[in-house]
Amino acid sequence: MIKLFVTDLDGTLLGMDHYIKHEDVDALKQMIEQGTPLAVASGRMDHEIAEVLKRVGVNGHRVSQNGAFVFDDSDKEIHSKTFESELAKRILEAIDDEPMIKTVSTAKETFTKEHNEWIDIISAQMFHDIIVNPEVKEQIGASITPSKITLHGKEKDVVAAAEKIADTFGDEIDSFISHETCVDMMPKSINKQSGLRHLMEGLGLKADEIACVGDSFNDLSMFEMTPHSYAMSAAHPEVKANAAHTVDHVHKAIEDLEKKGLLYKKEQAADV
Repeated sequence: MIKLFVTDLDGTLLGMDHYIKHEDVDALKQMIEQGTPLAVASGRMDHEIAEVLKRVGVNGHRVSQNGAFVFDDSDKEIHSKTFESELAKRILEAIDDEPMIKTVSTAKETFTKEHNEWIDIISAQMFHDIIVNPEVKEQIGASITPSKITLHGKEKDVVAAAEKIADTFGDEIDSFISHETCVDMMPKSINKQSGLRHLMEGLGLKADEIACVGDSFNDLSMFEMTPHSYAMSAAHPEVKANAAHTVDHVHKAIEDLEKKGLLYKKEQAADV
């Protein structure tokens, strides 16, 4: 029985220009009303997830920045993890020559060293502006505590950078392509699965009691933990190959679970 439904945001629930399909909104609301709670697991910041939930008109648990921060639906912080300062500085030095946009995220803000036209484009897809700070590396460990470091660029550059980062830092960090235009670098053992496990421990849930839907490589870790995984049909073939099912929309994943009689419902619990 599914007792928690988990959705990614970008490319899954959230489209370009922050668009959310009405069918997805209706399906999520009905699912929650009937008794199955919602969690959002995203590379975005916690306040961005909270804003999406507000726009949908529902409450839910939040796993933000690929698992760096976890909050339950009552806003209680369950888990948080940030980079050690020296490691973050080494990462920034190693990627300094990359012909890509570099951003450093903390719990609530995103920084970059210098402004250019791409910063405005990236900011437009966020729910907050990127702060230009020429001293971002020097302020790490003082006024800036990084939780995520990201390279933004063209897909071929992202793929090449992801391979280089993995070769350079090995087991020191976790890194993955979270979107075709960006590669995220995280503290070791921080991913959506680890974040969800912290949440599940607090809720008393088992892995086969959750279902999840996503579209990118940073969703693979949560696909691994449950047989009830759904990849978006527009996802990379490797992402789809690692999910149990493929769907066109979030509401289709919910419909599939409903048809199979897997969604937890309050009236069922009352009858037991």
